[in-house]
Amino acid sequence: MGPTCFWLKIVAIALFGLLNIYLFVISCGVNYQYAMAQEQVRFREEMPTMESWVNSPFGKLKSYLFNVTNGPEFLSGRDARIKLQQIGPIVYKIVGYNDILNRTASSVTYRKHRYRHIEFVPEESVSPDILNKTIVQFNSFLLGAAAKYCQIPFTSMGFNALTLGEQVFMTGSVYYFLWEFTRPALELFGKMLPLATNCGTLYNALKEKEEIYTVNIGTEVGMENFFRIQNLNGELRIQERVKDNPRNLGDSCPINVADTLDNSLYPLFLERNSSLSILATESCRVLPLRYQRDQEHDGMNSYRFTLLQANETAPKCMDSTYGVKLPRGMFDVSKCVINDAPSAFSMPHFYGSSYDWRQHFEGLSPNADEHEPFILLEPNTGIPINEKYRFQSNTPLPDFSSYSRKLTKLSNMIVPGFWYEFDMDHLPAHVLYIMRFNVHWLPHLQPYLMALQLLCALWCVLSLARRCSRSRSYGELYRKLCGPPVVQLEAILNPRPQHEPKLTTELALK
Repeated sequence: MGPTCFWLKIVAIALFGLLNIYLFVISCGVNYQYAMAQEQVRFREEMPTMESWVNSPFGKLKSYLFNVTNGPEFLSGRDARIKLQQIGPIVYKIVGYNDILNRTASSVTYRKHRYRHIEFVPEESVSPDILNKTIVQFNSFLLGAAAKYCQIPFTSMGFNALTLGEQVFMTGSVYYFLWEFTRPALELFGKMLPLATNCGTLYNALKEKEEIYTVNIGTEVGMENFFRIQNLNGELRIQERVKDNPRNLGDSCPINVADTLDNSLYPLFLERNSSLSILATESCRVLPLRYQRDQEHDGMNSYRFTLLQANETAPKCMDSTYGVKLPRGMFDVSKCVINDAPSAFSMPHFYGSSYDWRQHFEGLSPNADEHEPFILLEPNTGIPINEKYRFQSNTPLPDFSSYSRKLTKLSNMIVPGFWYEFDMDHLPAHVLYIMRFNVHWLPHLQPYLMALQLLCALWCVLSLARRCSRSRSYGELYRKLCGPPVVQLEAILNPRPQHEPKLTTELALK
């Protein structure tokens, strides 16, 4: 072996030993899981989980409509209640996109496109040709307009004349009600007033909205503040509520976006009592998350948070819709829908609401498993691993006694229009692998890695000593370091015999 190769090996072993000593010393004062968390909150573009966030939200949007099966019987008085039949799910694949506009060490600004890709999924819908199915629905234009203008004096006669040709119940295809719902009277109003004339539920719900978020990132703000919103579109409050509903907008009104979250990422190392709220743009409000229970999903433990609680009282600024006091379990969203139409959100089938729907309807079956909205968060990483985002759109109706007879029969009802569920897809396999490694393996792996670093450093020291001493083996190195064993033997010669032969013989004869 040449001297060059010898010294290269010496240098390589020395560097490897120093590296392991350095790693061991650092590991004594560092928690590996916490170190990975620090990298996560820095939110670098090189992160393997970044692509999953950029192309979010991703999942299935499941819509459900209500088919009225006894419209003529109800209007004629033969039936006292309206019979409803749920139609759905009508499934669409949704993929969003988050476009990063600016980044600093402590914040990132991005534009959210929630519905960049929308695709009908016939094989997962209630039937492949569901969009062509003919159903009967409430005339949402007629009911909404009547409820909106009911409080204005002397409007009933003119309204009755203009809507003379409008029926309370309308027949049409599922596609028509979802995407192309318009009426001649609405188009007439649209020529006189700045009104949208297409009232299709998905056509309006999936419209692109301007959403530019600035959120916290980096270690300076603290992990408990990671991805909390600084502002939305440069504002601290939800502008739809501020510009059109200035009353009762005090601190108790949940429209302040600061320190809320956009429901894509959450702070790390969550506790069950962590303070979490999400900005729900479709309802123009902030929704607090409330811990419900631990739940396992995809082989990982998670915290289940609910978005609404049963019989929850709405904030004062959202507890009525155009003069109609809302029951518990509902809140007003009129300023968030087209034409400021009277509208209130509840959980599907009026689950968790104090509204006595049995007085007016048949065919509903509210239950928690199918109708309670929730989010599952992995607490160490703050990443959502499952989500069932469920809400129902309703039209609260006042006393219609001043209108025509066909409307009078609907007085004081809360009419269900449709409900939807956003069902989050499974996370990509590589994201789940990284999460499992961080949560399940890394905390237990650290002591073994530190022991391995120590052993490698010790081997490097011994290897360097053996090579530098030109020893062929570690045994030879030991003999060189400790020296060979010394054994001394001493021989002593005694000139005098041990026994007297003569005396011994005499004793024997005796």
